[in-house]
Amino acid sequence: MSAPMKFGSEYNFWIKSEKGTDLTRGDGNGKIVKTSKEDIAISPKKSALVIIDMQNYFLHERCCDGKLGREMIPTLIETVKACRKAGMPVVWCNMGFSKSDVKNIPPAYFYSSYRRDKTFFGQSIGKLDDGSDMGAKLARGSWNADLFGALKEIAEEGIKAGTDTWLWKIRYSGLTGSQPLNTWLEQNEITTTFFGGVNTDVCVYGTLADAYYLGYDAILVRDLAATGNPEFVTQTAYFATEMRGWTTDSKSLLAALE
Repeated sequence: MSAPMKFGSEYNFWIKSEKGTDLTRGDGNGKIVKTSKEDIAISPKKSALVIIDMQNYFLHERCCDGKLGREMIPTLIETVKACRKAGMPVVWCNMGFSKSDVKNIPPAYFYSSYRRDKTFFGQSIGKLDDGSDMGAKLARGSWNADLFGALKEIAEEGIKAGTDTWLWKIRYSGLTGSQPLNTWLEQNEITTTFFGGVNTDVCVYGTLADAYYLGYDAILVRDLAATGNPEFVTQTAYFATEMRGWTTDSKSLLAALE
């Protein structure tokens, strides 16, 4: 049997062996998560489940064809509760702009978003069937930027208990430039990041890729991420993730956290 190999520095390292890769940075007694490539050992307190854009704008029937995102909500809630029990932080990272943020959005963002629904950021997107206002597109404090359905109550429950955090992002990636997620990960000494949310191939993968570029361990939880785009883009996101990190599923993560 070959000797284990160490990758990184004295303070930030992985141990690679025939059993898999230990991401605990020397903590020992890591929780073993099965992935599509190998087993990985994680420290729940140094890890975080980052949930991207599970908002009305991306999931509600009046705003988006978010059927697959809606279907995975029970599994997401079950996983969130397991993370809390194991001491693994949960981050709800939603896209939401203040008025000053809108003034600084690059043309490329305006254009790609406008193509989707012919509406600019900060512009009214109309009313629901009951006459209530959906608000300005992805404006902080608006109905459409809020968490979808039961997720709002679940997140508020965790925030009140101190297990969850709610952060805004102002780019498709929550880690582009100086955003709250960058600061939160650093301040909480997180080294391992698990990702879910919508859309798999856009904001979820974009944030995961930036996590890798910034030096975090990056794991995509396949059945906690969804997109309404063609299947080939999901497969591309999986392939690109496994070049940089790992993919797993909620069943494997739940088994590790028990």
